[in-house]
Amino acid sequence: MNQRATFGLGVILRETGINADTLRAWERRHNLPQPARSEGGQRLYSSHDIEIIKWLLQRKEEGMRIGQAAKLWHRKVVAGESPLARNVLELRIEEDLPEASRLKVFQDNWVRACISYNEAQAEQVTSEAFTRFPLELVFTEILLPSIREIGELWYKGEISVQQEHFASALLMRRIETMITASPAPTRPEKMIVACPPKEEHTLSSLLLTLFLRRRGFHIIYLGTNVPLEQFKETVEVIKPELVLFAAQQLTTAATLEQMVQELSSSNITIAYSGRVFQSTPGLQEHISAHFLGEDFQTIFAKIQSLIETQEKIILKASESPHELLLTTFEISRAAIQAHLTNSLSQWNVPIKPLTDATEYLNENIAASLYLGDLNFLSPELSWVKRLLTYRKMEEVSLERYIQAYTNTLQEVIGEAATPLINWLLEEASN
Repeated sequence: MNQRATFGLGVILRETGINADTLRAWERRHNLPQPARSEGGQRLYSSHDIEIIKWLLQRKEEGMRIGQAAKLWHRKVVAGESPLARNVLELRIEEDLPEASRLKVFQDNWVRACISYNEAQAEQVTSEAFTRFPLELVFTEILLPSIREIGELWYKGEISVQQEHFASALLMRRIETMITASPAPTRPEKMIVACPPKEEHTLSSLLLTLFLRRRGFHIIYLGTNVPLEQFKETVEVIKPELVLFAAQQLTTAATLEQMVQELSSSNITIAYSGRVFQSTPGLQEHISAHFLGEDFQTIFAKIQSLIETQEKIILKASESPHELLLTTFEISRAAIQAHLTNSLSQWNVPIKPLTDATEYLNENIAASLYLGDLNFLSPELSWVKRLLTYRKMEEVSLERYIQAYTNTLQEVIGEAATPLINWLLEEASN
């Protein structure tokens, strides 16, 4: 483990949750940990020191007094044992490797630690990465690709949703800790960062908040699933230079556009980002706001440009060409779900993946109808097909499932659903 002392006292307190007075008492009475000193006399700690403190705290939770735990630590060290042997991960990294290869070592170790529920090892990997690479590089090239890999493993059915949640929660806590520790704003501009209604994925918006705060901006972070109601009043109270939304799904691209329409009379500059706008061709043209870009450097440049110009975008027509079908579909959604579930339950296959697929498809059909283009559903049908494949539903092809779905549409909605039925059947056959 890296024992270079680079962390100040504030980082240690946030990482371990220990009280400053308690830590000083441990250092004075038990010689644990043993921080270095800066030229100015300030304590400096290493990743190893962090693990020592966590080890001592864990022993306390197990019922030991701190004096007993410290004696146990020193006894193990004298005996040539590593007290952290069960928690410490030996990272073998050849420094002459290309940077991409070194980054991949950190990715692989973080993923392995998370799917093993080993928080200590995952935190060690992260702390070690911060001593070797710039902060933003650690997030964009190690932790973000790692969490996406874990999400893909869940999607394929190779790990549980609990493992995916464990990794996500660990990463979110790290980002939130760093946001809390960010310095006070040095720039006058205020920005709201938020996720539109129904958007539960906050990772990218949290990272954007962290990176912008590190650049001195005054960020008001509103978090996940921000409701449409009273948002306009919130904007008028805060008076930000920019409102920044992050949407990751087709469903929340639709609620994002609803937000933009709601704010149309506020004369505020609105921008957005999210992976769905990269994976769904043409979707950006249906959002009445500025697309920030596909990577953080492009996003930062676009934000600076928007602050300087305050450029507005002409509002798109709020009425969808599928308005009547959308209204009928929304009224009928519960009946569609119930009718189709009843039909699928007779297939003698596990019903849960099929009901999940139906809920997902219903949400995305409503979104594509609102946005005015059924072709936005194409990536979502691919997602459903892969879900059925990865859940080992070999006897349920996408074509068979969509045939059952369109039969339900015909039964529940009737002739009004013909455009949707024809599109689904053609797309599934392709």
